[in-house]
Amino acid sequence: MKRISLRRKTRFGSSKGVSTVIATVFLVLTVLVLSTNVFLWSFLQNAFYNQAVKERNQQDVDRLMENIIATNPTVVPSTGTINVTTYIINGGSIPAQIVTLWVLDVTPPQKYNVTDLRASNLTLNPGDRRTFSKTVRILGAISTDSFSAWFVTARGNTVSLTESQGIIIAQVSQGIGSVAMDFGSFVYYNVSGYNLQVWPNGKEGFYIPNRDIAFRVTLTNFDTNKRTIQLNPHSTLWMIFPTSATAHSAWWYIVNVNNGIITSKTKGSFSDISLFYSQPTIVYFASGYDLSTKDFTQSSPGYTGSAAVNLMLIGKIGASTLGQNIPFVSVYVT
Repeated sequence: MKRISLRRKTRFGSSKGVSTVIATVFLVLTVLVLSTNVFLWSFLQNAFYNQAVKERNQQDVDRLMENIIATNPTVVPSTGTINVTTYIINGGSIPAQIVTLWVLDVTPPQKYNVTDLRASNLTLNPGDRRTFSKTVRILGAISTDSFSAWFVTARGNTVSLTESQGIIIAQVSQGIGSVAMDFGSFVYYNVSGYNLQVWPNGKEGFYIPNRDIAFRVTLTNFDTNKRTIQLNPHSTLWMIFPTSATAHSAWWYIVNVNNGIITSKTKGSFSDISLFYSQPTIVYFASGYDLSTKDFTQSSPGYTGSAAVNLMLIGKIGASTLGQNIPFVSVYVT
């Protein structure tokens, strides 16, 4: 009896030892699985963090590279409405989108308006230029209030529309007159009949051929009193060759153009061209004669070599007469 009991006790003890080993193995496996999961989760979270940091750094870089420039800005108030106009240029190296326009009436009590511009698709690629005009409403605003305005881009940059206005007006209106020219948009067209060739882009106007041509210039009115300028048919682009023995000169009178076709073809057919305050306006010069005295005829330089070019602008500024000469550029005729 004693031997049998001893064997039974021995078997029971051996079974208990095996269970302990199995439990220990399961515990180790559980710890390994949990540790692996924690490691994988930590690794994944670290990857997410690094990706987020990378994207944020890229956003910061893109934001710094963004450079929207608003030139010739004006904020013209009247009772309850404010007209905002400006010329927008993307001077950066990446596309940029303008999403909102803010206008603040800083006269107490302050009032403001935020206009969503996303539906207007104000996305500019590098080098793009665009004229912007928007009328916004501010309840309680009056024309004698003071206003400030700014754009906000999709990347969060702000573009002021009021900082440099006074400097620009002082430099132009008090310096050379009420009208300024954009040198970058000065081009010429070959003329066939009444048609401007290579429309609408034309060719850069600083080297031109000795043949029948027309010129395009972009003018902006910076009158300090914000009056509208009307250019009449006496306005002329005049070219003079100082090295010629007879001081040769040539001229092109102002014309009306619609979709690449000269429409002021006969005497008296020219319609005065309006230059509204701070709004860049394209103007064409093509006729060999003043269209108030004769029919349209083509014009060419008639000489080769270096020449000085002047704009002689004649018309009205508000109710007063206007006469301004702009000695703006030189050309070479081949």
